[in-house]
Amino acid sequence: MTQMTKLSRWVCLECHYIYDPAKGDKKGGIPPGVAFEDLPDTWRCPECNILKAKKGVFKRLDD
Repeated sequence: MTQMTKLSRWVCLECHYIYDPAKGDKKGGIPPGVAFEDLPDTWRCPECNILKAKKGVFKRLDD
């Protein structure tokens, strides 16, 4: 029996944008199904433009 891993949503603590892997980031060219952890460090929040690589800015949302 294979367990499906649910991809977590992440929130930007600067502007409260929620990255949802089920939707991806159309503006940033990220297709649906890409986990936040797999986004390049050069990815920026589409709302406030802050870098993913900046420590402590993005927080995993517990569903």
